[in-house]
Amino acid sequence: MWNLQNIIVIIEMHNSRFLIAVMRYLPLAAASLILFSSSCGNNNKTEIIQKERDRKVDVSDKIVNIESDYIFGRCDLHIIDNILIAEESYPKEEKVNHLFDLNTFRYITSTGVLGRGPGEITMPSGILVDRGKRVFWQLDVGKKVLHKFPLDSVLSDEMYLPGTSVTLVDTLLLVYYGFLNDSIAIGKAIEPFSGSPFVTMAMTKLNINSGEIRRFGYENPKVEGRLSNSCFALSSADGIYVNCYRYKDLMTVCDLKGNLKYNVYGPGWDDPEKDDNAYFEGAIIYDKKIFSAYHGSSRIVVDGNIQRGAGPKCIIVFGLDGSYKKTIETGSEIWSFCIDEKNNRIIAYFNDREEPLGYFDIPEL
Repeated sequence: MWNLQNIIVIIEMHNSRFLIAVMRYLPLAAASLILFSSSCGNNNKTEIIQKERDRKVDVSDKIVNIESDYIFGRCDLHIIDNILIAEESYPKEEKVNHLFDLNTFRYITSTGVLGRGPGEITMPSGILVDRGKRVFWQLDVGKKVLHKFPLDSVLSDEMYLPGTSVTLVDTLLLVYYGFLNDSIAIGKAIEPFSGSPFVTMAMTKLNINSGEIRRFGYENPKVEGRLSNSCFALSSADGIYVNCYRYKDLMTVCDLKGNLKYNVYGPGWDDPEKDDNAYFEGAIIYDKKIFSAYHGSSRIVVDGNIQRGAGPKCIIVFGLDGSYKKTIETGSEIWSFCIDEKNNRIIAYFNDREEPLGYFDIPEL
């Protein structure tokens, strides 16, 4: 198995043999100059190794429960202006997306009708948000289409059915995306294989007008197959996008043209004993920082005689240059989270709390 540390050692040994041979024939001063130049040349600024992430802040006693009369299950959270959107992962009723007032958490309405008719959704699989236009697109992998939901239309018509849908024309199915402009989005897509849609993921570019999806940008060559499964976030204002990997302790930071800026390797990257661990889950870029929920431990939890998937209990904060800032410990398993920028707080859906929805203020970083 490839190992980053071993590669570094081999390179260093190779350079050492070269320097010893040269130093036999050069004056001491010249040899010292070559040694200095060589060590500087080996400093690859794109490769960042973090063995310790120990600056922690505990917010477990600061989480405020969000109580709602509307009952729904596990969900992914999104924000457009003053509206919190909860996309239910396994819908219990006839609609998929539930809208709440962001400030009071009052339930407003639900949208996205389940069914096989025009504008209805057979298999909801993620939301693509265009905050500037107050629009979200609902992915339906059953029909391989994106349904357009203008927020104003949804708020004014509780029976709204999207009249605009984009048919996806490639075998790749988008999962996490962000808009570069009015017509182009980039993000991570899944490639169906052998009956399982989550074997391989790839960076792709989506034309929202034609539905065409093409591969795009940098892919770390050491995360292939199942290991390529990652969470994506984009910030046009900061000129970067990131991929945080679920099954490898790796985060990549790229510019908007798809060029690598940083590979950030965590403590579990080159440790064979941690190959069965889970790592990142969800990513958001906010306030010149990268936020990602993080496991760093076994992805399986045993409750009595029952095994289940584990959820991350902390959020790691990085700088845009990949530098480690702080670890926010929540004490509860995070299913999904979003950032309320207006109130500088994190809203999360937790797996193991009596009130699964809650929020906490972002601590000083």
